[in-house]
Amino acid sequence: MKFDVVLPILGFEDEKEFELQEINETFYKLKGKNVAFTLINPFKIKPDYDFEISDAETEALKLNEEKPFAVLNILTVNEPFEESTVNFAAPLIFNLEDKLMGQVILDKYPFSLTDPLKNYLKEKSDS
Repeated sequence: MKFDVVLPILGFEDEKEFELQEINETFYKLKGKNVAFTLINPFKIKPDYDFEISDAETEALKLNEEKPFAVLNILTVNEPFEESTVNFAAPLIFNLEDKLMGQVILDKYPFSLTDPLKNYLKEKSDS
């Protein structure tokens, strides 16, 4: 599914369109013209992940209560895989109806740009 970028990914402002491909219900691939990202569904590993975005961001993404949307986070894959990190501080939001996407910066929340994935894998295996 292709999305037009209305709020650019920091460092990749020249990318105007991305294609989102689901790998499985947890992982996704986001491909642009010159870059690709591995994304993770944050709610699969951090069910209490919660935030609000500004009115300007909501308007840019054309979101409202009726429109379906998705929240995914950039995963920096490392070796071993457990050493990978999740960027919870700057999620990507997808308007699934209008095919718009953007990155929002959650500077009012205590989220990390490089939260270790292993922190959540241990919690999940203990339960």
